[in-house]
Amino acid sequence: RSSLGQREGSFEELISGTARRPLMIAVVLMVISQFCGINAIMYYSTRIFTSAGVGVEDAFMSSVVIGLVNVLFTLVALAVVDQAGRRPLLLVGLAVQVVALAAAGRMFQTGQGGVPLLISILVFIGAFAMALGPIPWILCSEIFPNHVRGRAMSIATFTIWTACYIVAQTFPMLNDSKAIGPGKTFWIYGFFSLIGLVFVAWAVPETKGRTLEEIEASWAK
Repeated sequence: RSSLGQREGSFEELISGTARRPLMIAVVLMVISQFCGINAIMYYSTRIFTSAGVGVEDAFMSSVVIGLVNVLFTLVALAVVDQAGRRPLLLVGLAVQVVALAAAGRMFQTGQGGVPLLISILVFIGAFAMALGPIPWILCSEIFPNHVRGRAMSIATFTIWTACYIVAQTFPMLNDSKAIGPGKTFWIYGFFSLIGLVFVAWAVPETKGRTLEEIEASWAK
């Protein structure tokens, strides 16, 4: 209640002092949540499976299955995030993403398709939906002081949709490139997931069970 009576913070305050580290965490997590390739798969799933040798009708069905898995594992995140914590879910989810994307890239490189490819992509979707999909939004709502939270969330939201636009525009070029192709494209997304895993292990604190005042005070330490 007392913090709500404070003046509204400026953008300058976000890049100086105690707000700088939570801003870095928010921006990096939002970028990684898109550069891992999630929306490339969601937007171009039919094209991906068709290029892997799956029939067009099966590719449409694969898109439906991907959407269902995304919803299901988002519900899993809702059910367990306050028990398991934000940081452990991120670490597990990102680790699974790295393995699943590496496997999918390998299958594209070797010309494999069908059910094994679908399974690897579904594993990636599930891992994303229970961790890197929802948790950055939760963390962003928790880690900023009240007086700069509105401005900070505007930066975080701008960042994620800018990153989404970049991925959506570059995927067709990467996927169709003779030098890169779908296999290496998935490895690129896996590399960004690995960067995210290292970053979370290094910089992201656990916020489960902590008040906003406790989290804010921790940045000053």
